[in-house]
Amino acid sequence: MVEPLQLQAVAWALTTILELALFVQLVRRRIPRKFPLFFAYLVAVVFQSIATAVLYRNTNLDKMAVWKIAWAAQGLVVFLRALALVELNRTILSRYIGIWALARRLFLFVTMAVLAYDLVLSKGEWQWLVLNGIRGLELAMAAVIVTMLIFARYYRVPVSQFQSALAVGLCLYSSFYVINYSLLERIVQRYAVLWNFLGLFAFIASLLVWISAASRYEESEEVALPPPIPAELYGKLSSEVNTRLLLLNRELIHLLHLEDRGQ
Repeated sequence: MVEPLQLQAVAWALTTILELALFVQLVRRRIPRKFPLFFAYLVAVVFQSIATAVLYRNTNLDKMAVWKIAWAAQGLVVFLRALALVELNRTILSRYIGIWALARRLFLFVTMAVLAYDLVLSKGEWQWLVLNGIRGLELAMAAVIVTMLIFARYYRVPVSQFQSALAVGLCLYSSFYVINYSLLERIVQRYAVLWNFLGLFAFIASLLVWISAASRYEESEEVALPPPIPAELYGKLSSEVNTRLLLLNRELIHLLHLEDRGQ
């Protein structure tokens, strides 16, 4: 019978291979020019995998020191994933100035709310500050992705195949992380190996989704999307354009006073 630690080692190896495969596909398809923050997130994940493996194999280091370094690196990776999510939303919504301006404000509000909630629960203990902060950000990211996809579907906002794949992959891992961590929060030490293995399995699923989309990515699919629509052209739009979305965008521009600031 295969030991859990052996399964985890196999999962780590498979994860690293898939990360490198995705890295190659992104560079080959010139995707980093369109999604630089997502690419930076992937690079950070690759380095995190290598650094974690080296740290845990070095028996001369203090276990607590290794634990702190590993979770600090995880916090950085989650932060970069959050930036990648903001980038994804920008590529989808930035054609509508008012809607994107509101979305930016909501992102900032959610971030501040998560940090405040994290500080209250952590009670000054930095290890819980990191753990609760990561879980809070993952939960916020999952909620933002679901909301954005529902919004895009309802208002028929153009979303490319690659953008959809990024959203699904990010949501899949974030949702699984929150559920996994919440269920095992009080017994995480007892089931640490299983917890890590299941987390790797969820991330492998996200990597497969991204690799599949990146392998079929064409720059033309992004170019084919409609360009930003100037406010002065609203009255000249054809009947094919989603009027409800344009009216919502115009109202948000007025409410947020973006016209006065030239945004």
